[in-house]
Amino acid sequence: MKVDMSPHAITVRLRRVSQLRRLCLSLGKARFAGYRPEKPEQGGTGRAQCLPKIKTT
Repeated sequence: MKVDMSPHAITVRLRRVSQLRRLCLSLGKARFAGYRPEKPEQGGTGRAQCLPKIKTT
């Protein structure tokens, strides 16, 4: 299998990589839906705590 090295194909790949990079960076900054910080008065360490898993049948 040969890789298409035409100028158009290279441009398309560069755009795709750029879009994926922006997506990964924005996902890294986003807050997880199940995220809830521990409250200091509960004796927590201050680390993030996720909601418990829900059993599915």
